[in-house]
Amino acid sequence: MRVLTLSTDHTVFTEGSAVARRFRMQAQTVERLDVIVPHGPGALIALAGNAAARGFGLGKVAGFLRTLAAGMRIGRPDIVSVQDPFLIGLLGWIIARLRRAKFHVQVHTDLFSPNFIAHKTSNRLQSMLGRFILSRADCIRVVSNRIKDSLVERNIRAPISVLPVFVDAEAIKRATPLNRRERFPQFEKIVLVVSRLEPEKDVGIAIEAMKDIVEKIPRAGLVIIGDGSQRAPLEALVHRLGLEKHVIFEGADNPAPYYKIADLLLLTSRYEGYGMVIVEALISGCPVVAFDIGIARDAGAIIAQRSDLAEIATEALYSGIRGHSAFSIPSEIEYRDQWYAQMATCQVSSSGSAIREERKSEEKPMIGFIGQGFIGKNYADDFERRGYPVVRYALEAQYIGNKDRIRECDIVFIAVPTPTTPEGFDDSIVREAVGLVGEGRVAVIKSTVIPGTTQSIQKQYPDIVVMHSPEFLTEATAAYDAAHPTRNIVGVSLDTPELRERAKSVLRVLPPAPFEQICTSVESELIKYINNTMLTVKVVYVNLVYDLAQSLGVNYDAVREAVAADPRIGRSHLDPVHKSGHPGAKPGRGAGGHCFIKDFEAFRRLYDSQVGDPFGRKVLEAIVEKNVELLAGTGKDIELLRSVYGEGAVGRIVQRTQ
Repeated sequence: MRVLTLSTDHTVFTEGSAVARRFRMQAQTVERLDVIVPHGPGALIALAGNAAARGFGLGKVAGFLRTLAAGMRIGRPDIVSVQDPFLIGLLGWIIARLRRAKFHVQVHTDLFSPNFIAHKTSNRLQSMLGRFILSRADCIRVVSNRIKDSLVERNIRAPISVLPVFVDAEAIKRATPLNRRERFPQFEKIVLVVSRLEPEKDVGIAIEAMKDIVEKIPRAGLVIIGDGSQRAPLEALVHRLGLEKHVIFEGADNPAPYYKIADLLLLTSRYEGYGMVIVEALISGCPVVAFDIGIARDAGAIIAQRSDLAEIATEALYSGIRGHSAFSIPSEIEYRDQWYAQMATCQVSSSGSAIREERKSEEKPMIGFIGQGFIGKNYADDFERRGYPVVRYALEAQYIGNKDRIRECDIVFIAVPTPTTPEGFDDSIVREAVGLVGEGRVAVIKSTVIPGTTQSIQKQYPDIVVMHSPEFLTEATAAYDAAHPTRNIVGVSLDTPELRERAKSVLRVLPPAPFEQICTSVESELIKYINNTMLTVKVVYVNLVYDLAQSLGVNYDAVREAVAADPRIGRSHLDPVHKSGHPGAKPGRGAGGHCFIKDFEAFRRLYDSQVGDPFGRKVLEAIVEKNVELLAGTGKDIELLRSVYGEGAVGRIVQRTQ
């Protein structure tokens, strides 16, 4: 196989560069590899015995013509591959046509993104040219599923494969971290931006978010790695916002040592084709908060909007979450082999302009959602993003008309309130919702319910298959959590082979998770309560430790960081002063939020009725009383407390603990 590649990357001429190494690696798999950089330096270098790179050191027009001439002189290629579908793509298409070679197009840019098109007039023209070139390709390589989906939506018929940008994961892992204490002693939390300082990267948004972040975390700092035309305006913005003590411009530098000491990476670009810094940061254990661009969602970044960027970033900093890549990173050998497989496929493909019979994918089941709070909405959004037909029913005006359509859905997820009140646990809304599901269909309860509830509801509706699947979403990062579950658990009301098969059909439609389990519904219901009650106990205990540290004159931050380093304990829920995830919540002490308060009380009552151990009862009651004192004492989640315990009970507990 002989391959001619038209590239725009001048670093191929730099000995030891990653690009030169990548081309040498590709050359190992083919008979001949020629690389032409039309506007590169005037040079001809040997990359390997069967590979060479050349540039012409000329302007665009002259470079275009010289490349066309060179493409006609070299030995006839089997494949002409171009780095983008723009002007260099047009040049490659002409050469491929004249040499009767297959035409392979690489796409690194989200060229149909509204933000890309609106950025400047030339982008709009590039997008139009891109559609022309892609419609004439024999095969296409994109760097993300997002770009692939955008091409499919526009009826681009050539085979499309996804091969991410190569990231040297091992080199990043080997990088030596900076000495955080010496380099940034003024910062308790470090937010990192790694970006060219150009208009489309919108680094100013990250700086504006820091204004809100430092109000809640006074010793937070923003470190910016990169340079460009916007540096002076960005420095002026820092001065205007009074953030000189919180923002540091480090200039262009190797970001790997910074990833390892940062608490968070922010990516605020208007568009990205890929977003290599996301992968690099996650490999290093640095969590990422980004807009929904490039591979952010697929890679494992926490997705934010401009309106809630500061809030989500603050929540991530508070929680101490660490980053991890949601997909495996290919080694150099694996990357080389995947590249070769694409070239081999392209060599035998039919003409891109021919009409192809598209293989019909397996029909996806229709998925219903009852309830569009933060749980139901984010799950429904994720299913729609993954291409499932979705029906949403809730009491809001835009969904209320879908009530009857729920019966048509194959699997219906139910995420509705299950309040714990002074009178007891209330599952009436769940029971009513299950009654909307069609006969023979599957109802999956996502709401937190007392163990035994699913079995009881199954008896109430024998013609519906009722299951329980606990959710583990955090309110501030619910979209990310829904798309990247750590656990998928499905509980069946009766442990039979038939119901286990139905449970497997539910697991198949969920995003894959590292841990997946089918168990009884009583077990899955208890798992959810254990999750929330253990974290409640952790928060209350941390507050006790905090008070002790204060009385001893000890720096609690030092204690917290050392304790968090123990993997058995972890970093989460170690901040004594924290805010609940729900909108409008303010910082305070204690385990608050919609789930912890009501679920701990429901668990306490269940334990008392089922076990009857007086010592266990006293332990749980003491935790409740201490938590109520912490919450009420700082004015946190007062209305939630009253809804669970009642006005009088809250007052009595606070009075008793004073």
